Amino acid sequence: MILQALTSTDDALTAQTLRHWSYRLSAVLGAAYVVYVLVQKVRNQTMGGPLGDVGEFLLVLACVSAFAVGLFADEALRRAEAESRAQPQRQETP
Repeated sequence: MILQALTSTDDALTAQTLRHWSYRLSAVLGAAYVVYVLVQKVRNQTMGGPLGDVGEFLLVLACVSAFAVGLFADEALRRAEAESRAQPQRQETP
């Protein structure tokens, strides 16, 4: 349902904006996780940081989820582009 909404030509800008923001959010969350792990390494604390195991999991889950949303938006844009290329060819042939 979401992909159908994103593939319409009216929402192409929305899908592109969603794509950019989801990739940006994924990069920020991924960088935050890397910094968190490096800080834990410097402190010689391999387990039980301020976030805990569940917090680390949720941080990585949010990063991967944001990246997946970006991939879905990419796919929706590619599909909309392919359909827009195919429509003029269909109209030319009777």
